[in-house]
Amino acid sequence: MLTYKVFWNSVNEKPKGEWIEIFASDWFKEYWGFYAYISLDSYEKDIEAINDLIHHLNWRDGDVYLELINHSDGLKDFYHWLYEKGYFTHHNALDPENWQKWFGDKK
Repeated sequence: MLTYKVFWNSVNEKPKGEWIEIFASDWFKEYWGFYAYISLDSYEKDIEAINDLIHHLNWRDGDVYLELINHSDGLKDFYHWLYEKGYFTHHNALDPENWQKWFGDKK
């Protein structure tokens, strides 16, 4: 489980391999907010931990704001696919099916 450290801090370390960085917060950024990395090598585990932390922090049950922030060089195309598709929102970075759809057995 990830630990919420303080507003605006990262909840996990930058991975050595390929990664995408996100920012998550309550909609108006009043109560909680954090950065997190999703590693290509462990995206399912990372996404589950991030979603669990959001659920824990969002006990007021308000809207959640999620933004794609940065990426490693190797995930540039995937990042832009998530970012630019009109029917996608940044929240789609927290759906393991999108990672599986893009990477399949490429990992």
